[in-house]
Amino acid sequence: MRFVIAIALMFLYTGILGAQDISLTGRVLDKNTNSPIPGASIFIPELNRGVVTDLDGKFIIQGLPDRNITLQVTFVGYSNKVQTIRPGQFGRDLVVELEESITNFEEVVISGAYVMSKESSPISIEKINRTEILKMPSPSLMSSIARTPGVSEISLGPGISKPVIRGLSFSRVLSLYQGARFENQQWGADHGLGLAETGIGDIELIKGPASLIYGSGAMAGVVNLIEEKDADAGVIEGDANLRFFSNSLGLRSEVGVKGANENGFFWSLRGAAESHADYLDGDGNAVGNTRFNTQNLKAGAGIRRSWGDTRIRYTYLKQKLGILEEDELDELVTTRGDRSIQLPLQDVTDHFINSETNIYLREDKIKATFGYHLNFREEVEDDFDEVDLGLISQNFMYDVKYYKGLTPHLEAIVGVQGFYLRNINYEDAGEFLIPDAVKDDRSVYALLNYNKDKWVLQGGLRYDYRKVTADASAQHFVDYGFILPENPTDRTLERTFDGVTASGGATYRPNSTWRFRMNVAQGFRAPDLAELFSNGPHPGTSRFERGDASFGREQNIQTDFGVRYSQTNFTLSGEVFYNHVDNYIFFAPTDERVEELTVWVFEQADARLYGGEMELTIHPSSMKWIAASTGYSAVIGQRRSDMSFLPYIPAFQWTQTVDFKLKNTGYIKNPYISILGNWVFDQNRSAPLEDDTPGYYLLGLNVGGSVPVGKNMLDVFVSGTNLLNRTYLDHMSLFRPFGVNQLGRNVAVNVRIPF
Repeated sequence: MRFVIAIALMFLYTGILGAQDISLTGRVLDKNTNSPIPGASIFIPELNRGVVTDLDGKFIIQGLPDRNITLQVTFVGYSNKVQTIRPGQFGRDLVVELEESITNFEEVVISGAYVMSKESSPISIEKINRTEILKMPSPSLMSSIARTPGVSEISLGPGISKPVIRGLSFSRVLSLYQGARFENQQWGADHGLGLAETGIGDIELIKGPASLIYGSGAMAGVVNLIEEKDADAGVIEGDANLRFFSNSLGLRSEVGVKGANENGFFWSLRGAAESHADYLDGDGNAVGNTRFNTQNLKAGAGIRRSWGDTRIRYTYLKQKLGILEEDELDELVTTRGDRSIQLPLQDVTDHFINSETNIYLREDKIKATFGYHLNFREEVEDDFDEVDLGLISQNFMYDVKYYKGLTPHLEAIVGVQGFYLRNINYEDAGEFLIPDAVKDDRSVYALLNYNKDKWVLQGGLRYDYRKVTADASAQHFVDYGFILPENPTDRTLERTFDGVTASGGATYRPNSTWRFRMNVAQGFRAPDLAELFSNGPHPGTSRFERGDASFGREQNIQTDFGVRYSQTNFTLSGEVFYNHVDNYIFFAPTDERVEELTVWVFEQADARLYGGEMELTIHPSSMKWIAASTGYSAVIGQRRSDMSFLPYIPAFQWTQTVDFKLKNTGYIKNPYISILGNWVFDQNRSAPLEDDTPGYYLLGLNVGGSVPVGKNMLDVFVSGTNLLNRTYLDHMSLFRPFGVNQLGRNVAVNVRIPF
């Protein structure tokens, strides 16, 4: 890391001297009528900046660096436009022509290390924008992203869920928040990811190993939560979002304001609170103690200049989550609308502070990200004044990259990355599941990106080293009787993991009709603390869990191949993948019992996962007000030794969507109707000791539009899920073994009020 920082300091002075205050002006027009498009959004993802066109379709962006930047131009009802330009060499107004369409394929993504169009990326990346979440919200943010093909969720009620990407979950999916990895004990089956939608602009999902870029934990993929764009210079703006869920009588309110001055200083402040009662299943039965509430506060400030930008952010997140008890299903049910927290519960608090700095050195760039995350997790079973499981996690992470332009079409990235995590148990906790421990990760990596004409080629190498030190020597561990594997005399244990990974991929776009993409990537994951060292009861799961310190690191090689074929009236795309995993770790029950708890142990075996996704979108050129799409996703997971199936693999799914873009009516602007269907097939490829799950069909409906209020537009979104009120079991639900059904009919109303 010192080498990279030295490069930054050495060139910083030269970079600042060469900086210029460059402006870009232009117009956005309708391609067919040549008329201006007011309100179109022009966004520069590298700078997290953007503007909106005026009544004449004109825009101006000031204070730009003298280097290539990516412009994404969007407007409702038109296809996105993505292009790369250099403002300092653009001597005239930029004219951008948009074409009417209800579908969009050209979207800028940033999660693949290089900023580029999603269609050009050799890595499979899906993008969900803020509007999509508002149109069809869920009590959990993870439930919102689970509608993406190839992505699902493992849940413990509406408030606790975590993502599953192509059959892989838990510590195999890495979460990025504000550019830094987010760790909050997600190894636990009953631990949700714990991230909220507050202040989020977009969500990007990498489907496939991304260990080369992000390290251990990204062998399945990445969930990247991207902050909303900064305010425009000289503007102060804000909004309020109010939401209601009919099923759980859930209420959510969010208020935010942001601003920027002409000198480059910008800031933001946003807060949210949410509260839910117990949910009802399709038969109208309340599922006791699935209530939860959250509070979220975010603040940020920074400065931007033509030499670059720097910013710092702080996030506070508080969650209180009820836990369903198998032997108290009826006793936990109270009156309808009761929101008072019951036992057992999880009380989770997060403090997250991070900084991001970009320094432009002519054609090169240095990007430095640092973060500190403090997480408190308390699980309480019998008495509000007694913590059964209490954990404190402190995590410091860093990622410093140097972008070097080698030729006009070839760019390299070299970087260092790592994190230092210290996990400590409450001394007065009633139970101990894992010991105190320290994880020290260090890595170095290099990537190359070639982008010219019809081809994009990417590849790279990475070396990682992790040292894990477990310590059960403290007196409270001795008194409790906690034993590390092999019972070392000094009650400490150390493990190291290291290795080299590589990946390579290519995208070929011979014309606007075809797109071919192939990627071969290695991923890895060092076992988490629970898999290595757990040896105790886990409150909230009714299990005694036992790890194995002899586990090696998981290693996989995944091959992806994708094709898209697009014509005027339809688009057909498909992707297939094969994932070869060595040392796959999974959880299984035994016949052993400790008191009244069943002993669950972690096991390790070689595995394979394979499947794919296919999507057909129909967008008639003669009827631009309507579009329809249907998609199919499938994944099969097996042990390679005997071909038995792996646990918690999602069922095959077939989705259908029909979108109607309606004409403005009276005071209602940009009205729309969307009909959604999701057919989940029988999951009869169950693992040993796992039951099959029957399939089901869910129907949804979204309607909404905008209403002028003064100089602003008030957005109203109404959505319905499970409108047929089906009673069903989800194979990925941790409630399934108890026979507890999923959420019944739910209607959500969301109002966004700008000011």
